[in-house]
Amino acid sequence: MSILSDEINNRIQNCQRFLQEKELSAYAVTDVEDIWYLTNIDYSPEQRPFFLIIYPDKRPLMLVPKLEESHIDVDYFDYDIQTYFDVTSEVGQNWYEVVTKKFEGLDKIGIESNALLEITAKAPTVDWQPNDIIKKLREIKSAYEIDKISTTARVCSRVVRATLGQVNNDSKVIDLYNLPFKVVGKEIADNFSLTNRVTNGVWPSTYSFMPHSIPDMAATVDHGPNVNVAVFRLAGYAAECERTFFMEKPTKEEELHFNQMMTARNIMLDMLRPGVKASEVETKVRDYLIDQHLTANILHRPGHGIGLNNHEEPTLSLGNDTVLKENMVVSVEPAIYFEGQGGYRHSDTVLITKDGYKLLTNAPVTLEELTVEN
Repeated sequence: MSILSDEINNRIQNCQRFLQEKELSAYAVTDVEDIWYLTNIDYSPEQRPFFLIIYPDKRPLMLVPKLEESHIDVDYFDYDIQTYFDVTSEVGQNWYEVVTKKFEGLDKIGIESNALLEITAKAPTVDWQPNDIIKKLREIKSAYEIDKISTTARVCSRVVRATLGQVNNDSKVIDLYNLPFKVVGKEIADNFSLTNRVTNGVWPSTYSFMPHSIPDMAATVDHGPNVNVAVFRLAGYAAECERTFFMEKPTKEEELHFNQMMTARNIMLDMLRPGVKASEVETKVRDYLIDQHLTANILHRPGHGIGLNNHEEPTLSLGNDTVLKENMVVSVEPAIYFEGQGGYRHSDTVLITKDGYKLLTNAPVTLEELTVEN
């Protein structure tokens, strides 16, 4: 069998073990990413629900709209297929009627909790049991996944280093946004997928204090703090690398805030190892920033999981007592923001190892390196 075949079959078998432990008769997976995780099949729902039904003791069933039947013909794992006609159909061929009939006589039908409410509402006689089996499976990465994420991490790191090497006082956001295709075009092509995400943005200080703002494409980098954000997804696997940089020597206040961000980053890195609760990571980082009188300047958690998506479990935040485990992949991005001055945030993609962590991304870190004079 191929490496992909082994990987997909292992994922399905892991899911089946959970079904057996929970005594579920079947498990419905409906989220696009979760289905890709278990099948490596890309599709676009376009209003039409797509079901992957996992059974504890037999091969999966794909329940799909008729127009997807030939599209999902793959040979790297065994499955059955059944179709319904369209988003609405004649009586008896609607997706919810087909689903209801499929589960007749069965109790305890699991369904991943991210399913649309419409699915359970339109099939009310099914004994739905919401669960998070796939979310939990996706938290721990296999060697195959770590290799794929590492590839994406290397590519986005190269883009950050190239950005820092080429940016100047005349650089516009749009110029730097297009940089990946000039610097790593071959790598993007070699790992091509229609689901790829190749985002390299620089948030000048007039935007960087608003981390989820959208900078004007004609905006020009300024004194700083500018924040370079490289968020990539290649061939289905994500990574991110971000750096705060200046175009000239920072002021004493800016240097102070940069160093505060770096101290928070180092505190967080020191926490990353198996056995630590996700909530404890934010507690430690937050306690330091509060002690520095920066409570009002904290806008978000210090990190999150990375895998098929740039944001997934585990969330490294208060209220989440998930214990860190070997082969989880997370972002490290404690940050502080000052309206009228800018934001201070590095982000790295980090693997939890047996006794600590490993940085998968690699870009300049120090203030000296990040004071650019191109």
